Amino acid sequence: MHTDRLEEYLETILYLIMKNQGPAKTKQIADELNVSPPSVTEMIKKLSSMGLVEYTPYQGVELTEKGTDQAVRIKRKHQVLETFLADVLDFDRKEAHKEACELEHAVSDSVLEKLYEFLGSPEYCPDGHPINIDMSNMKREDHFLPLDEMKEGTSGTIARVTLPRETRERLNSLGILAGEEIEVKRKQKQGCISVIAVGSEIALGRDVAKKIFITPRANGL
Repeated sequence: MHTDRLEEYLETILYLIMKNQGPAKTKQIADELNVSPPSVTEMIKKLSSMGLVEYTPYQGVELTEKGTDQAVRIKRKHQVLETFLADVLDFDRKEAHKEACELEHAVSDSVLEKLYEFLGSPEYCPDGHPINIDMSNMKREDHFLPLDEMKEGTSGTIARVTLPRETRERLNSLGILAGEEIEVKRKQKQGCISVIAVGSEIALGRDVAKKIFITPRANGL
C-alpha cells in the first residue's frame, strides 16, 4: 500500500474523531479526501487488517492504539512543517497547508525534531491548533477564525493568541487575552484592524491579527 495514501487516511480519521468526539463516518472520510465511498470502504478494510483501525457498521471508524500513534505522528509533522512555511518562509496559511501536505510524507522524524527546535518549540500551528496532542485528554476540534478573517461589525470570544511571549504580554495588558470578548470595528485597506476590547479601541497590524483566534458569535461568521 502506498505509504502517503495510508498516512492521509490516518490523519483524516484522527481529525474527524476529534471533530466528532467519536467515530469517523465513512461518508465524512470520503468527503474530506474527495474519494468515493467504495474507495473508503476498501481502504478501511486494509487498515483494519494492518491493525490500525476498527470499524463498526452503522457507527464508524476508530483508530487503534497503533493507528493513533501513527496518525498523531503524521499530524504533528504537518503542523511543524506548516509553521515553518508560514512563519519562516512567509507562505500564506492556505499555501502553507498545501505544501505541508506534500512534504509531511517525506521528512524524517529526526529532521522534523531539529526543525521543531529551530522554530523554538512552538505550542500551536498557524491555524491555532496544539502541535503536541494529548490523546489522554483529547478534546473536540475547536472551531474558530483568525481575527484578520473576521468581518467588520462582528464579534466573538478570544480562543487563543499564538504570538511570541513578549507580544502576548503586551496584548494581555490591553485586554486581548483568551476568554475576553472582542469586536472588529473596522478593517483598513493598508491592513490595520481596529478592534474593541474591554471597552477600548485598539489598532492591530494584520501580522498580529492573523495569530489571534476567535470563537465567533452567530453573527461573527
